[in-house]
Amino acid sequence: MHQEETRAPSKTDLNRTVVLEFYRLGLAGRQPVEAFARFVAPCFIEHKPDLENPTREGSAAFLEKLMLELPVATWEVVRTIAEGDFVFLHARFVPAPGAPPYAIADVFRLHEGLIVEHWDVVGGPLANPKNLHSRF
Repeated sequence: MHQEETRAPSKTDLNRTVVLEFYRLGLAGRQPVEAFARFVAPCFIEHKPDLENPTREGSAAFLEKLMLELPVATWEVVRTIAEGDFVFLHARFVPAPGAPPYAIADVFRLHEGLIVEHWDVVGGPLANPKNLHSRF
């Protein structure tokens, strides 16, 4: 009888899992403070240009405030791409039921299993898109 070899998860696989768990807890689960405490390094750097305090605590506070302002908003991961220390996440953000979605591209850099850096690009809904292909 031949037993299949089990492969240990690669660093890339583990990094993807960290980002997906961070997103599941912090955004989809609406617990950003807990997610930042569990999955984000204290030395975290946020590159979001409209964030006044681009630290781990400032980013968690920003998301917590956003969730209070948009109590029924939803976040959904559409796809991920991971390579080494970087994880790219393509997501759909809907601020309220029936509202048109925003397309979000998040890039995370990880070090030793924790998120240490984040960039994002947010594309809001267009009233009259010329291209009929969805962003998702």
